[in-house]
Amino acid sequence: MAQVEKARRRRAARLLDHVDAQRAAARVLPRGIREYVDGGSEGEVTLERNARAFRDVAFAPRMATWVDQPDLSTKVLGTPIDLPVLTAPCGGMRLVHPDGDLGLATGAARAGTIHVASSAAGYTLEDIAAVDGPQWFQLYRFSSQATMENLVGRAQAAGYSALVATVDTAVAGFRPRDYKNGFSYSMRVNARNAVKLAPQLLPKPAWLARYLLDGLPFEIPNTAEVTVDGKPMVLTEMTKGGAGSHSPTWTDLDWLRANWHGPLVVKGIITPDDARRAVEAGADAVIVSNHGGRQLDGSPATLTALPRIVDAVGESAEVLLDSGIRRGSDVLKALSLGARAVLVGRLPAWGLAAAGTAGVERVLEILRTEMVRTMRLMGCRSVADLDPTWLDPATVPGHRTKEVEVL
Repeated sequence: MAQVEKARRRRAARLLDHVDAQRAAARVLPRGIREYVDGGSEGEVTLERNARAFRDVAFAPRMATWVDQPDLSTKVLGTPIDLPVLTAPCGGMRLVHPDGDLGLATGAARAGTIHVASSAAGYTLEDIAAVDGPQWFQLYRFSSQATMENLVGRAQAAGYSALVATVDTAVAGFRPRDYKNGFSYSMRVNARNAVKLAPQLLPKPAWLARYLLDGLPFEIPNTAEVTVDGKPMVLTEMTKGGAGSHSPTWTDLDWLRANWHGPLVVKGIITPDDARRAVEAGADAVIVSNHGGRQLDGSPATLTALPRIVDAVGESAEVLLDSGIRRGSDVLKALSLGARAVLVGRLPAWGLAAAGTAGVERVLEILRTEMVRTMRLMGCRSVADLDPTWLDPATVPGHRTKEVEVL
């Protein structure tokens, strides 16, 4: 085992940025799993829009200022963290690597930040909670009130410090890549599908060997206690909506606020009106998110939506952001526009694929290094100092030039 860990750390050390991590993941993963992680819904307009919004915003640096060691620490819902980057809830990570959600939680803890465990994790919420470090639990509604009650009670008992209700999955977004690759809603691990997927799996013998040794994990163990037959759902069944799972409603949020004894976070907010409604329902924080471009194609980029939501609820709730973060500079742009912290999903998934837990640690360390370097170049001493004045106003979402106002 020691030799395996050394090999993973060597692979992780070769990653220099998110591009390296994505390429390393592509070399390891079968096409269907790789594109499940990378892909977006329909024409992938929102997927591209998220990344482009960050690229289009420019900094307004303060030159001739020496910053020895920028301070990246902050607090999120009262929890001190060393890095304002949380690992986002991502289903199916045990397909990416056997370390799966345990690797994500461990990597986050070692980076000094918070992991958000997914309802669609490949390990039980109790197993993930056993990893030392602050963690939140992300909730879907599944098919019934009883299902939700079961998961909320288990999460409370397991010691999660906050509950995250994802509200942007009334039905699953249509992701063409998944269908074309055979990663469909009806997929189960059986002989028929093994034959169909063989052309994708056989060229990736290392992944296939790990998957077989791990017991072909395609099920969602958190659902075992809440299905009629007592068997867990498979990953693709969970994303059907309706009979499988869907977003909590505003009525559900009222119930969650009354029954969850701790901070409540609402994820999937993209408009000021919904942000205000979430706060009225008792949310302590909202996550500006379009599900990484995987749900409603045509949603605005999260960075574009962020300032309006901060203006609407920033005095009464903490505002976080996910979707589109690729570099440390992206994190700083989001914090400058009012986000308390950000969440990343694809980045740790790529690191996980490349080198297991060591890869997750590496991509988070890359983000930290990029943030430190960028802040030194900006002349910024602490993330607490960030505000819109650190950005070029002509490039900030929602900014209108004087000439446009005259027109």
